[in-house]
Amino acid sequence: MKILTFASVFVLCVVAQASQAQDRSAKVDQASRLSQTSTTNISQNSAAMADAAREKAEALERTRDRRLKRTTRSICSGC
Repeated sequence: MKILTFASVFVLCVVAQASQAQDRSAKVDQASRLSQTSTTNISQNSAAMADAAREKAEALERTRDRRLKRTTRSICSGC
């Protein structure tokens, strides 16, 4: 009876250790997938933000150019 009890406890301990090891590897895999996804999202977000900033700067430049042309036309009539 003692041998059977010892054997069952031993098997339960080994099975529990194996399941924990599998859970850890699954967590590591999931964490690596999340980190890859987050770096992809970060790069996409930075690219989108850079495009928006570039478009805003171009719009400001066009506005300044129009104002400058309008101002110079009223000052100078040509040489």
